[in-house]
Amino acid sequence: MTPSKSFFWLVLAFCALCVMAGAATFALSGEAASDTALNVAGVAFLVAAAILWREGRRDPDAVLTLVGAFALLAAVCIGIYLFYADRPGTASQVALVVCVALGVACGAATWRRQRTESADFPDVLATMVLPASIFETEGIQLTGLLDQGRDRRPHAASILLQNCFDAPRTVTIRFDAAGAEKYMRFHPEHRVEIGPAEVARVVFPVVAPTYPGSYPLYFSIAVEGRSGKRVRLRRAQEATERTKAATTVALLVVGHLMVGGGIRFTIGPLPYDIWAAELPQPVRQSLWQPRIGTVPFAQPAA
Repeated sequence: MTPSKSFFWLVLAFCALCVMAGAATFALSGEAASDTALNVAGVAFLVAAAILWREGRRDPDAVLTLVGAFALLAAVCIGIYLFYADRPGTASQVALVVCVALGVACGAATWRRQRTESADFPDVLATMVLPASIFETEGIQLTGLLDQGRDRRPHAASILLQNCFDAPRTVTIRFDAAGAEKYMRFHPEHRVEIGPAEVARVVFPVVAPTYPGSYPLYFSIAVEGRSGKRVRLRRAQEATERTKAATTVALLVVGHLMVGGGIRFTIGPLPYDIWAAELPQPVRQSLWQPRIGTVPFAQPAA
C-alpha cells in the first residue's frame, strides 16, 4: 500500500479537526488564553473545511467516513469525560448527543451509498469473480486468474483491472517471483492505459519447467494519472505489497516484525518443454467501456 495524495490531504484534515476540537475545549474551559484558543480553533476549522470540500467533490464517501470516524472518536472522549467529571454540565451532554448522531448519520450514509450500484457504471468485476478476491489500489480494483498452459502454450496469468474513477489512468503491473525467478520466465513489468471507468484484462504468459514443483508469483500495481471523480462507489479491500526478506530483516533490527502480504499465483509445471521458446508479449483486452457522455473523454464502447 502506497499512500496517495488524497490520503495525505484526508490525514491533514483529520489532524486539523483534532486541533480544532482541542482548541475549542481549551477555550470553553475558561482559561485565560481562551481568545487565542478560539482563534486557533477557527483557523483549524477553516483548513479542515477547505480540504473536506475539495476532497468531497472527488470522493464523498471518503469524506463521510472521515467525518463519521472523527465524530465517534470525539463522542468517546466526551463520554470518558462525563464518566469521571463531578459536574459535567449540559453543554458536554449535548455535544455527546450531537457527535453520536453525526457519526451514525455519516456512517449510515456512506454504507448505503457504497451498496448502491449505478446503471451507468456496473460493478463488472463482482459479476466475474467473488468480491472477496477483489483488491483495490488508488481507485483501481484488481484481481488475478491463472489458466494452466495447454496445446504447447505457456500458463496465462490474467490481471483484471476496473477503473472506479471517471478519468484515464496509467497502471504499471509488476510481478515478483520471490526468489524463484530461475524457475519461471515472465514479463516483470508492464504499463497499460485504462480509460475512464473502463474494465480491462491484461494476459501475461508465464513459462515454467516440466519437472514437478510449485512456485509463488506475486503481482502488484502502481497507478498514475488524474483521479477524477469516483463513479463506482463500492470499495474493495486494500491491496498489500509482499514483504521481502530484506525488509523483514531491516524491520526486525528496530523491533518490528512484518511478514507475508501481497497477492500471488501459485505456478506449477508445464506438461511439455517450451523453456527456450520466445516469450509472447502481454495482451490487453477491453471488457467494458462506458457510454459516450457518461464520463469525460469516454471512448465508444466496443
